[in-house]
Amino acid sequence: MSPLIDPDKLLSLSHAKEVIIVDARAGTDAKARYLNNHLAGALFVDLDTELADIKDDLSNGGRHPLPSPGQFSYLLTKLGITPASHVIVYDDKNASNAAARFWWMLKSINHKKVQVLNGGFEAAISAGFPASSKAELPLIKEPYGHVTRTLPLTNINEVERATHDDNYILI
Repeated sequence: MSPLIDPDKLLSLSHAKEVIIVDARAGTDAKARYLNNHLAGALFVDLDTELADIKDDLSNGGRHPLPSPGQFSYLLTKLGITPASHVIVYDDKNASNAAARFWWMLKSINHKKVQVLNGGFEAAISAGFPASSKAELPLIKEPYGHVTRTLPLTNINEVERATHDDNYILI
């Protein structure tokens, strides 16, 4: 499955029962921006409070440390996402932030059907996808179940060592 989906393809899939559209945003006004205007049927996810486990002391885990697998499983269940769901995610920053993170987090637990909306919100509206200002409620199906990250992770100490090693390039 391609990591991207075009708006016209989303339009044709939007009423399929396994499709869940997610509007992922960041910032203190993320929920207000979602409520002001989002794709009809899109569920809201907050980067800062749901896709990260931010500590009071940012030196303990960094700016946006990943939530625990249990926290992530809870979020997926709350959104009505199951392992069989086809998740299509977008954000209001052309997928440069929250949408890309949510896509990666799903891929990291080996979720098979997840795509980022190519061109994001604006492209979908231009393609004729309806907008809404109503908070959408998920259809809870079943618990997502236990999640295990399958992609490699690194910690702050490994990053620090790599900065002093010419054999590594940090991106």
